[in-house]
Amino acid sequence: MKKRKAERYGAVDRTFEIKLNKPAKGLKAVKVLIIVMLVAIVLGLVFIGSRLYFSNDNKPVKTSETEAFADTELNDELLRIVNKSNPLEKDYVPELVERDGYFVSPLAADALDSMLEAAEKDGIDLSVLSAYVSYKEQNKLYMKKYKYNKNRYNLTEVRAQAKTETVIPQAGNSEAQTGLLVTFKTKGKFAGSKASHWLMSKAGDFGFVQRYPADKEDATSMKANEAVYRFVGKDNAQMMRGLNKTLNEYVLYINSR
Repeated sequence: MKKRKAERYGAVDRTFEIKLNKPAKGLKAVKVLIIVMLVAIVLGLVFIGSRLYFSNDNKPVKTSETEAFADTELNDELLRIVNKSNPLEKDYVPELVERDGYFVSPLAADALDSMLEAAEKDGIDLSVLSAYVSYKEQNKLYMKKYKYNKNRYNLTEVRAQAKTETVIPQAGNSEAQTGLLVTFKTKGKFAGSKASHWLMSKAGDFGFVQRYPADKEDATSMKANEAVYRFVGKDNAQMMRGLNKTLNEYVLYINSR
């Protein structure tokens, strides 16, 4: 009797052993399935990411440092620098619209109107002295100043030219020919006037920046002039103000990124 009982219990033990082994094998299969699924998900994400990357390789990448550049107006015309190294052709004439006896680029016209209206509401005496200047007219302005400097200071041609070009560029080297450069006026002296201070504070809100700031002569190669402003678009103007950069410095900054 004892022997049979032992055999019976032995059979029960073997049965338990078999039943315990089955769940272990099933668990291993589940683990393998989970791993396969995870690998598939990762590969899928990599594939989707690569498609998105290559489909947007020409779009600006937004980061905390460059996020503002995503919507910045990077219009070639708005950021065009005109000087001895980047002259305009003699026959270059941009699209222009007339405003109270002067001409200006349509890119800047509405913003200029709005800025002048805002200045008037604030009680600021501000008006336009000049805007678009043709190649021919620029040459007249330059030659007049050149002859004055040469005779007044008894300068050589080279020195007279160098002195003149820091105030009035030669024809073809002036941004006034683009219709985006505006020289303002007020009653009396402009430098240090209420109009000058108002523009320094408000011009950027309308897309204008001071073209030749007093502390940036090395960057612009021009003598400071508080009355001369350049239209670059609101986004660019705000970025330039935030970075404390002239148009020359700003364009270099963008191109270096």
